[in-house]
Amino acid sequence: MIVFAGAGICYFTLISLTKLIKPFSDTCFEALKGRALHHAEFDSEFFDTEILKDLIIEKTGHEINLYALNKAFGIIPARFKPSPYTLDVLAIYCGYIGWDDFCVMADKWILPTM
Repeated sequence: MIVFAGAGICYFTLISLTKLIKPFSDTCFEALKGRALHHAEFDSEFFDTEILKDLIIEKTGHEINLYALNKAFGIIPARFKPSPYTLDVLAIYCGYIGWDDFCVMADKWILPTM
């Protein structure tokens, strides 16, 4: 996050990292999606991504694209992994600093798969 001020106003902006410290992990991403649904008090079987989008924007102040959420949660097919921005915003919504912070914490409670 970058903070800059001008004319007595302080601005905050989220900069998604193009180079993640931790590589993308499907296990970590599944855990993040579960946390986001739990945080929104949604059933993992049925939920409305439009409501989730509104909750995320309300809590974090960061815009998130409904199309990106639908792809991330498998509602529509996705050819690529979620963007670093989407990962960061979902993690922030769950109370973490960002994707990397979530993965570091998740590594402590997700059992390693062999």
